Amino acid sequence: MSRMNLQQATPFDPEPSGTVETVPAEWVLASKFEELTGVTRETVKQRKKCGVWREGQQVAVVHRRLYVNIKAADQWIRDHLPKPHHPA
Repeated sequence: MSRMNLQQATPFDPEPSGTVETVPAEWVLASKFEELTGVTRETVKQRKKCGVWREGQQVAVVHRRLYVNIKAADQWIRDHLPKPHHPA
């Protein structure tokens, strides 16, 4: 079995400027989610425990580490924003 060259294993080729293209993460650790949004790890755990956020949708535990799906959490927040009140 041949060993793969690290250059071949890299999913993104450097751009001509020498920088590497990055792709936004969909799942982040709860600590990173707190850093990005201000929503604490404890709040994430409570939302999971109460069933507000569902395992595999907004949250996941992998190897005892708590992750948050940024896109799903953002959608949940948008779905719970107050609806604009338009007088008739």
